[in-house]
Amino acid sequence: MKFSLRDAAEAAALSLVSASLFTGFFQVNALIFSHLEFSQGVNWLFLPAGFRVLLVLTMGLPGCLGIFLGNLFLDQDHLWHGHTSITLMTAAISGFTPWLVMKAMIKLHLLNEHLQDLTHQQLLQFTLLYAVANAVLHQWLWSINPEHLHNVWVEIWPMFIGDALGALIVIYAFKGLLNLINLPSTGRSL
Repeated sequence: MKFSLRDAAEAAALSLVSASLFTGFFQVNALIFSHLEFSQGVNWLFLPAGFRVLLVLTMGLPGCLGIFLGNLFLDQDHLWHGHTSITLMTAAISGFTPWLVMKAMIKLHLLNEHLQDLTHQQLLQFTLLYAVANAVLHQWLWSINPEHLHNVWVEIWPMFIGDALGALIVIYAFKGLLNLINLPSTGRSL
Protein backbone atom coordinates (compact mmCIF):
# COMPACT_ATOMS: atom_id res chain seq x y z
CA MET A 1 0.00 0.00 0.00
CA LYS A 2 1.55 3.24 -1.16
CA PHE A 3 0.84 6.40 0.85
CA SER A 4 1.59 9.73 -0.82
CA LEU A 5 1.80 13.28 0.43
CA ARG A 6 -1.46 13.95 -1.37
CA ASP A 7 -3.14 11.09 0.53
CA ALA A 8 -1.83 12.50 3.82
CA ALA A 9 -3.09 16.00 2.98
CA GLU A 10 -6.49 14.61 1.99
CA ALA A 11 -6.74 12.58 5.21
CA ALA A 12 -5.75 15.64 7.26
CA ALA A 13 -8.35 17.80 5.51
CA LEU A 14 -11.06 15.16 6.04
CA SER A 15 -10.08 14.90 9.71
CA LEU A 16 -10.32 18.66 10.20
CA VAL A 17 -13.65 18.82 8.39
CA SER A 18 -15.04 15.97 10.48
CA ALA A 19 -13.71 17.61 13.69
CA SER A 20 -15.47 20.85 12.77
CA LEU A 21 -18.70 19.11 11.82
CA PHE A 22 -18.71 16.95 14.96
CA THR A 23 -17.97 19.92 17.23
CA GLY A 24 -20.71 22.00 15.65
CA PHE A 25 -23.21 19.16 15.80
CA PHE A 26 -22.30 18.54 19.46
CA GLN A 27 -23.00 22.21 20.28
CA VAL A 28 -26.35 22.15 18.46
CA ASN A 29 -27.33 18.99 20.35
CA ALA A 30 -26.41 20.66 23.66
CA LEU A 31 -28.62 23.65 22.82
CA ILE A 32 -31.62 21.58 21.79
CA PHE A 33 -31.47 18.58 24.11
CA SER A 34 -29.68 19.79 27.27
CA HIS A 35 -32.87 19.13 29.26
CA LEU A 36 -32.50 15.41 28.44
CA GLU A 37 -29.13 15.10 30.18
CA PHE A 38 -29.20 12.32 32.78
CA SER A 39 -25.85 13.34 34.27
CA GLN A 40 -22.73 15.06 32.95
CA GLY A 41 -21.78 13.27 29.73
CA VAL A 42 -24.83 10.96 29.78
CA ASN A 43 -27.87 11.89 27.69
CA TRP A 44 -31.19 10.15 27.01
CA LEU A 45 -30.96 11.39 23.42
CA PHE A 46 -27.51 12.03 21.99
CA LEU A 47 -27.59 12.86 18.28
CA PRO A 48 -23.78 13.25 18.02
CA ALA A 49 -23.57 9.46 18.45
CA GLY A 50 -25.25 9.19 15.07
CA PHE A 51 -22.90 11.73 13.64
CA ARG A 52 -19.96 9.62 14.91
CA VAL A 53 -21.36 6.60 13.10
CA LEU A 54 -21.98 8.62 9.95
CA LEU A 55 -18.45 10.09 9.92
CA VAL A 56 -16.84 6.69 10.44
CA LEU A 57 -18.98 4.92 7.83
CA THR A 58 -18.32 7.62 5.22
CA MET A 59 -14.76 8.74 6.04
CA GLY A 60 -13.16 5.83 7.90
CA LEU A 61 -10.03 6.67 9.91
CA PRO A 62 -10.00 10.39 9.04
CA GLY A 63 -13.51 10.56 10.50
CA CYS A 64 -12.29 8.83 13.67
CA LEU A 65 -9.40 11.22 14.00
CA GLY A 66 -11.74 14.16 13.45
CA ILE A 67 -14.06 12.96 16.22
CA PHE A 68 -11.02 12.50 18.47
CA LEU A 69 -9.82 16.05 17.74
CA GLY A 70 -13.34 17.43 18.13
CA ASN A 71 -13.63 15.82 21.56
CA LEU A 72 -10.29 17.29 22.61
CA PHE A 73 -11.54 20.71 21.55
CA LEU A 74 -14.84 20.27 23.41
CA ASP A 75 -13.06 19.05 26.55
CA GLN A 76 -10.15 21.50 26.44
CA ASP A 77 -11.01 22.87 29.89
CA HIS A 78 -10.31 19.40 31.32
CA LEU A 79 -6.96 19.29 29.51
CA TRP A 80 -5.79 22.47 31.22
CA HIS A 81 -6.96 21.38 34.68
CA GLY A 82 -4.88 18.25 35.13
CA HIS A 83 -7.19 15.68 33.54
CA THR A 84 -5.11 15.04 30.44
CA SER A 85 -5.11 11.24 30.50
CA ILE A 86 -8.85 10.85 31.11
CA THR A 87 -9.60 13.46 28.45
CA LEU A 88 -7.36 11.74 25.90
CA MET A 89 -8.88 8.34 26.66
CA THR A 90 -12.43 9.72 26.46
CA ALA A 91 -11.62 11.28 23.08
CA ALA A 92 -10.08 8.00 21.88
CA ILE A 93 -13.17 6.02 22.94
CA SER A 94 -15.47 8.54 21.26
CA GLY A 95 -13.47 8.60 18.05
CA PHE A 96 -12.37 5.04 17.56
CA THR A 97 -15.15 2.88 19.05
CA PRO A 98 -17.40 3.11 15.96
CA TRP A 99 -14.43 2.29 13.71
CA LEU A 100 -13.47 -0.74 15.84
CA VAL A 101 -17.07 -1.99 15.80
CA MET A 102 -17.18 -1.55 12.01
CA LYS A 103 -13.88 -3.43 11.56
CA ALA A 104 -15.05 -6.26 13.86
CA MET A 105 -18.31 -6.60 11.93
CA ILE A 106 -16.41 -6.66 8.62
CA LYS A 107 -14.07 -9.34 9.99
CA LEU A 108 -17.08 -11.41 11.12
CA HIS A 109 -18.63 -10.94 7.64
CA LEU A 110 -21.56 -8.99 9.07
CA LEU A 111 -20.69 -5.99 6.83
CA ASN A 112 -19.19 -5.73 3.36
CA GLU A 113 -15.69 -4.25 3.54
CA HIS A 114 -16.64 -1.40 1.22
CA LEU A 115 -20.04 -0.94 2.88
CA GLN A 116 -21.79 -1.65 -0.42
CA ASP A 117 -25.45 -2.50 -0.16
CA LEU A 118 -25.67 -1.83 3.58
CA THR A 119 -29.09 -3.15 4.63
CA HIS A 120 -31.38 -1.74 7.29
CA GLN A 121 -30.71 -4.82 9.42
CA GLN A 122 -26.92 -4.37 9.17
CA LEU A 123 -27.26 -0.69 9.97
CA LEU A 124 -29.38 -1.50 13.01
CA GLN A 125 -26.90 -4.18 14.17
CA PHE A 126 -23.99 -1.79 13.71
CA THR A 127 -25.76 1.00 15.58
CA LEU A 128 -26.73 -1.21 18.52
CA LEU A 129 -23.28 -2.80 18.79
CA TYR A 130 -21.67 0.63 18.64
CA ALA A 131 -24.04 2.00 21.32
CA VAL A 132 -23.24 -0.94 23.63
CA ALA A 133 -19.48 -0.66 23.10
CA ASN A 134 -19.48 3.11 23.50
CA ALA A 135 -21.55 3.07 26.72
CA VAL A 136 -19.53 0.24 28.27
CA LEU A 137 -16.14 1.77 27.43
CA HIS A 138 -17.09 5.28 28.57
CA GLN A 139 -18.60 4.05 31.83
CA TRP A 140 -15.63 1.76 32.50
CA LEU A 141 -13.23 4.66 31.92
CA TRP A 142 -15.16 7.01 34.17
CA SER A 143 -15.44 4.33 36.88
CA ILE A 144 -11.66 4.06 37.19
CA ASN A 145 -11.27 7.83 37.56
CA PRO A 146 -11.67 8.95 41.19
CA GLU A 147 -12.62 12.47 40.02
CA HIS A 148 -15.91 11.24 38.56
CA LEU A 149 -18.77 10.13 40.76
CA HIS A 150 -20.48 7.97 38.15
CA ASN A 151 -22.47 4.87 39.00
CA VAL A 152 -21.64 2.54 36.12
CA TRP A 153 -24.62 0.22 36.55
CA VAL A 154 -27.06 3.13 36.65
CA GLU A 155 -25.54 5.39 33.98
CA ILE A 156 -24.71 2.75 31.39
CA TRP A 157 -28.40 2.39 30.44
CA PRO A 158 -29.23 6.04 29.69
CA MET A 159 -25.96 6.33 27.76
CA PHE A 160 -26.75 3.22 25.71
CA ILE A 161 -30.32 4.39 25.03
CA GLY A 162 -29.18 7.94 24.19
CA ASP A 163 -26.46 6.73 21.83
CA ALA A 164 -28.71 4.15 20.16
CA LEU A 165 -31.62 6.57 19.68
CA GLY A 166 -29.37 9.40 18.55
CA ALA A 167 -27.51 7.19 16.10
CA LEU A 168 -30.67 5.67 14.68
CA ILE A 169 -32.32 9.06 14.21
CA VAL A 170 -29.31 10.60 12.47
CA ILE A 171 -28.43 7.59 10.32
CA TYR A 172 -31.96 6.92 9.12
CA ALA A 173 -32.57 10.62 8.52
CA PHE A 174 -29.40 10.73 6.42
CA LYS A 175 -30.33 7.52 4.61
CA GLY A 176 -33.80 8.93 3.93
CA LEU A 177 -32.28 12.17 2.66
CA LEU A 178 -29.99 10.25 0.32
CA ASN A 179 -32.95 8.22 -0.97
CA LEU A 180 -34.97 11.40 -1.39
CA ILE A 181 -32.34 13.12 -3.53
CA ASN A 182 -31.41 9.85 -5.24
CA LEU A 183 -27.62 10.11 -5.14
CA PRO A 184 -25.73 7.48 -7.15
CA SER A 185 -23.45 5.08 -5.28
CA THR A 186 -19.79 6.12 -5.02
CA GLY A 187 -18.12 3.13 -3.37
CA ARG A 188 -19.03 3.84 0.27
CA SER A 189 -22.72 3.86 0.78
CA LEU A 190 -25.29 3.81 3.50
